[in-house]
Amino acid sequence: MTILSRSLFAASVSALLAGTALVPGRALAQAPAQVPAQAPAQATAPEPGKAIALTQGQIYGLLVAQPELAALPGAAPDKPDPKAEAQAQAQAEAIVKRNGFASLEEFQDASDTVDAVLGGIDPETKSYVGATPLLKKQLAAVQADKSMPATEKAEAVKEIEAALAAGEPEKPSPANITLVTRNYARLSAAMTEGDGKPK
Repeated sequence: MTILSRSLFAASVSALLAGTALVPGRALAQAPAQVPAQAPAQATAPEPGKAIALTQGQIYGLLVAQPELAALPGAAPDKPDPKAEAQAQAQAEAIVKRNGFASLEEFQDASDTVDAVLGGIDPETKSYVGATPLLKKQLAAVQADKSMPATEKAEAVKEIEAALAAGEPEKPSPANITLVTRNYARLSAAMTEGDGKPK
């Protein structure tokens, strides 16, 4: 998806300098059909951020800013450059400010809040059900997947079970659930686009 998890965002400037593009964060749970290729990344919960009361403007800002952030150039991974890192940080700050955020931190808080809601939306019903039911669906899908290599399957099962053992995250506010659910189609399309897959 196009919204960054806090852990990925924290590493994004360094990743740019390491020659990699910003990697969009993924909601905790997605459609079971996507599980085999994505299960390990999905089962890892991002560091919790500060939950905020979202606005429609912030949703638009996130959707517009993320492709711009992903387009920032990277550098050679074996040549850390503090000057280039500071420049990338300044560029990222300018992008989020241009898209209605006071700072990178505010952008990330909005991003984390959206991710918290998306992590509990069932892609089939487009309604908020919580992360645990979706993780259980993913676990069943991974266990039933006959084409997945055994070691990859074992790792995916282990990570999903760890996420389940961590318990249900705190439920987002009803207002945030309503807003993100209303924008689910756009956010979902942005996730697909951010993954490099066709819309």
